[in-house]
Amino acid sequence: MKVMEEGVAGSLNERDCLIKVKPGEGNVIIKSKTPGMFDEHIKEIVLQRMEEIGIEADVEIEENGAIDYVIIARLESAISKATRGEIPDKKARRGKTGRDRPRRSRLYVPGNNPRFINSVAVYGCDCTILDLEDSVAMEQKQDARYLVKNALKQMDFGKAEIWVRINKEMAREDISIISYGAPHGICIPKVESEEDIRVIEKIMEEVNLDCHLMPIIETAKGVANARSIAKASDKIVALAFGAEDYTRDTGAKREWEALYYPRMEILLAAKAEGIQALDTIYPNIEDEEGLREETMRIIKLGFDGKGAIHPGQIEIIHECFMPSEEEIEEAKKIIEAIEEARKSGEGVATLNGRMIDLPVEKKARRIIKLAELYKA
Repeated sequence: MKVMEEGVAGSLNERDCLIKVKPGEGNVIIKSKTPGMFDEHIKEIVLQRMEEIGIEADVEIEENGAIDYVIIARLESAISKATRGEIPDKKARRGKTGRDRPRRSRLYVPGNNPRFINSVAVYGCDCTILDLEDSVAMEQKQDARYLVKNALKQMDFGKAEIWVRINKEMAREDISIISYGAPHGICIPKVESEEDIRVIEKIMEEVNLDCHLMPIIETAKGVANARSIAKASDKIVALAFGAEDYTRDTGAKREWEALYYPRMEILLAAKAEGIQALDTIYPNIEDEEGLREETMRIIKLGFDGKGAIHPGQIEIIHECFMPSEEEIEEAKKIIEAIEEARKSGEGVATLNGRMIDLPVEKKARRIIKLAELYKA
């Protein structure tokens, strides 16, 4: 690869670094708040990555507490800009997750903020979504792609399922780079038709990425086509609702009554195809009671999860999805009654004068299963 011009990536924010790559003979200059402490290590990993890429250039690094994957990500992005080409890499290996695993909470994390990405494992969310879309400014998109890719390869995200929300209009650029990090899934924003899904699948096939898909329905057209979207691919494991863009698109107020219809369309579309229905985020991070109330209401509708934009929302969401002690106790009694009836050869079980049929049994067993899953 040949350096064509100066390339700059990163920032001087906390836990980040600013890297400049320009034509030269391989000199590495490091400016740090802790001079000399990590200079040799930083120089070593930079020169090693440059050798792997096959490039000779001068590099200037202003470092503000960045860890290794951040430094490499900023270096790669700067080289990409300087050479006007994509930086090749080895693909990470990551096992696939179950189609119906718990997705009660999904936390959106800005894809170009190392400080937020570094701490996400401690929050205990079911799904971590590294965001390349709304939370990343246009001029930072490329830097974010390389940061997300390297975070996927190097970071420990705990037990969370790892997703990336791409930019629909820049899907090829996003997927070609993040594919090296092998995410568990891709969130596709503003999906409005089956064709939107087919476009993403084609790109994934071209870059040899096999992972789950989560279409986000957030426009009037998307809601109208929710049922055809839900069945567009066997890679789809959930439909998600995006209320912020939906209200912007339709002019609706962000109130329960105004959002009831799109919620139900998305819910029914998902359930008809045997996939999960995931509700929108609650935008007021200081209103815990409002979050709790809305989460309980969407659970009653049948939703399987809710979005979060702040770590403090996760515990409340999880508490809401946990079956109550009363529900668990009743479910146990139902199952005991069914098993006793079967032992005695009776075809029908009753509990407190109520006949227990197959749907009641299935619901009881589901409550017990969810309680066990959510305690794990």
